[in-house]
Amino acid sequence: MKVRILVVALAALFYGTATTVKAQSAKDIGVISLNPVVPENDGLGLKATAMLKNKLNQIATANGMSGSGFDNRFIITGHIQKLRSEQTQTVPQKNAVLVSIGIYVGDGLDGTLYSNFSTEAKGIGDSEDQAIAAAVRKLNPALPQLQEAVAKGKQRITEYYDRMAANIIQTAKASAAVGKYDEAMNMLFAIPMGNKDFQTAQSLIAQYGSTSLEKKNLDIVRQARSAWSSDPTESGAATASNILKSLVMPSAKVQAEAKSLQTEMAARIKAVSDREFQLEKQKAQDEKEVRIATVRAAASVAKAYVESQPKVVYHYYWW
Repeated sequence: MKVRILVVALAALFYGTATTVKAQSAKDIGVISLNPVVPENDGLGLKATAMLKNKLNQIATANGMSGSGFDNRFIITGHIQKLRSEQTQTVPQKNAVLVSIGIYVGDGLDGTLYSNFSTEAKGIGDSEDQAIAAAVRKLNPALPQLQEAVAKGKQRITEYYDRMAANIIQTAKASAAVGKYDEAMNMLFAIPMGNKDFQTAQSLIAQYGSTSLEKKNLDIVRQARSAWSSDPTESGAATASNILKSLVMPSAKVQAEAKSLQTEMAARIKAVSDREFQLEKQKAQDEKEVRIATVRAAASVAKAYVESQPKVVYHYYWW
């Protein structure tokens, strides 16, 4: 039985993180997080709510920000006010609406509005919900006045990180010092590219990511050893070997631990002496490539950490 330890490329390095999260994370590195927020009590139907959130995400990405990044502090939200609603005289009859669409960018935690934009749009649909969704769909993220407003908000966010980056780094170091590596990396990923402390943050992310990965790999070896100890048979060896398949970019120390276990299993199971319990050594990797891969992998872990946190209560009071 050959146990193969696969080197997983780039964002797929850390075990236990959803594939979709990994795919999104790498492109978010160094990008300001502007989180789309649609209030649940705004009276919008399901279709209009979904359309508005999608539109807010489009506006964020169109202006060089991430709609789902590492920091949940800054938000882009929208308010739809129905100005007119009527039934058309067509067959079949449709719903027609005229709405006012307000777009707001700011600090959702302390309630500070940075910029806003408003426009009116018409929509037609089989229901009022569909009609409002159709009106929201017409909002063009590339509209110059809208981009100007969002750019103003982006500048305010950039200024915030210029002021706070050093404090963020110190807080992240404190979290890492007590073993909270995922939390620390999430804080550091919030510092955007262009900030004077960006490279410092990235270096720390690579350091903490490597330490975190080592701990997780050693835990995998411990799990495998436990499986073997509780069932020192061919079945237990197979279980332990399958657990070892979860190892990712194992260090020399981890490889030695895994090899020791596999040698022990092979020596104990005389009846299956023809089976091969082999841990393939990792190929030497370029230090820079490993660092980049580790940072991108850490992005997946940090994003998963954000999504695992309690829901944030924002304070915007319709600005």
